[in-house]
Amino acid sequence: AVGMATNIPPHNLGEVCQALGALLKEPELKTYQLCKYIKGPDFPTGGLLVESRESVIDAYRTGRGGFRLRAKWKTEKQSRGTYLIVVTEIPFQVQKSRLVERIADLLQARKFALLADVRDESADDIRLVLEPRNRSVDPEMLMETMFRQTELETRVSLNMNVLDAAGVPGVMNLKQVLRAFLDHRFDVLLRRTAHRLEKIAHRLEVLGGYLVAYLNLDEVIRIIREEDEPRKKLMKRFKISEIQAEAILNMRLRALRKLEEAEIRSEFNALSKEQAELKKLRDSKARQSTVLSREIAEIK
Repeated sequence: AVGMATNIPPHNLGEVCQALGALLKEPELKTYQLCKYIKGPDFPTGGLLVESRESVIDAYRTGRGGFRLRAKWKTEKQSRGTYLIVVTEIPFQVQKSRLVERIADLLQARKFALLADVRDESADDIRLVLEPRNRSVDPEMLMETMFRQTELETRVSLNMNVLDAAGVPGVMNLKQVLRAFLDHRFDVLLRRTAHRLEKIAHRLEVLGGYLVAYLNLDEVIRIIREEDEPRKKLMKRFKISEIQAEAILNMRLRALRKLEEAEIRSEFNALSKEQAELKKLRDSKARQSTVLSREIAEIK
């Protein structure tokens, strides 16, 4: 019955993976040390982060803050000493059409003494052309004016207000967020391992039943043919489980004849080996960390 604000800007996946790998190796790392790997948000539309390093680290340390983001621009020399300013990247979530419209409106209202014209020459890439009033206009001064009055500079907030594994809301800092993700991946790894061990145990039991069927093929066929309750008779005669008896009864007679001891033992041995490895993984935090590191490296 409540609404809670949260805002987590996009980040570079490679940087996040590096930070996760570092935290796996050294769990005692502080947030400011993790900021060596995660330099700040990474926006799909580009732009330049014009925030001091201290401010960025402080935002990640507290889980709240903001980042000033500016458009990327360059000058292009024209004839007779004139030049154009070309904007090649605009801030995240700024609509290009609205931005151009806003600049044009301000230009018409004579709010830009240093600007003569604006044109959108974008194709696949962003290309906004700003034409200064004359060649003596300082490009830096012109752009400072543009940044102040338009969305060529925006502020992106960071508010890592999230639900933890127990479903409790709270603000996490960078380290806590990364730690929560690693804890989740450990949980996934353990559940995946337990699921596979369960499947292997079931298959090994079935293979044990197949082996009984192969070694006593004539007797198995006789019981299936002659007995009213073949499952119970198979269980009693060969001391096998209900699952094994059911597996034997569900086989086609053709398959029963084709059963080969070598094939059964080969699969049995391979699964037994996998089972032993998975049990080692389940019982060893170091092995789990190694697997997790490999998975993170593959994502990267």
